[in-house]
Amino acid sequence: MIQRKDRKGFTLVELMVVIVILGIIGTMAFVFVLDKPDKAKWEKARSDMSQIQQALSHYSLEHDQSYPDTLEELRDPHFPNGVPKDPWTKDDFIYGVTEEGFDLQCLGKDQSEGGAEVPEKDIFFNQAGEVKEE
Repeated sequence: MIQRKDRKGFTLVELMVVIVILGIIGTMAFVFVLDKPDKAKWEKARSDMSQIQQALSHYSLEHDQSYPDTLEELRDPHFPNGVPKDPWTKDDFIYGVTEEGFDLQCLGKDQSEGGAEVPEKDIFFNQAGEVKEE
């Protein structure tokens, strides 16, 4: 019986090394992408709040420089499908009328005041637009 020495294929050790390398690359990719959905929610909240701020400005122009008591008053005609909600709590954004105009706030993912980095960073809008914290 003659044995062939020119066999083609991979050894079990070679296959295991490739599987381990793919596992490491997959884990790194998963960790890198893990926080993207929360950042997307934060950006959605910021975008929705910008639309609400614009609707509040239009409301003020139509109602003798006054603002509504609740965001629900913006529903018709500005938001016929409903006023956008906080993407984390699914409730209304924090809204209040002030002497100067209004305050609109989202507390971010952690739902507590403060936070230095997105998505925990708070978002504030007033009658002038987004309030940037330095």
